[in-house]
Amino acid sequence: MGILQWLLFFDGKIRPCPSTNPGCVSTNPKSSSFAFPWVVPENASDDAVQKLRDAIVKTQKNVKIQVMEGTPTGQYLQAEVDGGFGRDVLEFLVKKDVVTYRSMATKVTYVYPFTTAFGDSKGQEERMKNIIEELGWYAPSFDLMD
Repeated sequence: MGILQWLLFFDGKIRPCPSTNPGCVSTNPKSSSFAFPWVVPENASDDAVQKLRDAIVKTQKNVKIQVMEGTPTGQYLQAEVDGGFGRDVLEFLVKKDVVTYRSMATKVTYVYPFTTAFGDSKGQEERMKNIIEELGWYAPSFDLMD
């Protein structure tokens, strides 16, 4: 595993969103912006990573697949896509029938005189929603708890 993958994929888990980046959403429970992992249907588990890759390419702009490889804990996929302020990084770890992920803007914007970064976690959530809808897989959400 290269240094880039180690930085984004640590100890067999997707890393959390940094508290300094509001343009991020992650399934890591320590994340500042949490999302539930996805469930891969039984009939899609054999080629889940390829289906995920195809859904990213179909729903996102200017996709560049950076990494698609097996790891000791599952299949890892990383892609760069066009985002609101530049390029965004998507990373996924498919473990059997569960997909964990992080979608993060690589640029954070500060607007004078504020010292807090402005970001678009809602845009990242919308991106993930578009991908999961294209896949037709199950994505639990807090909306279901109302």
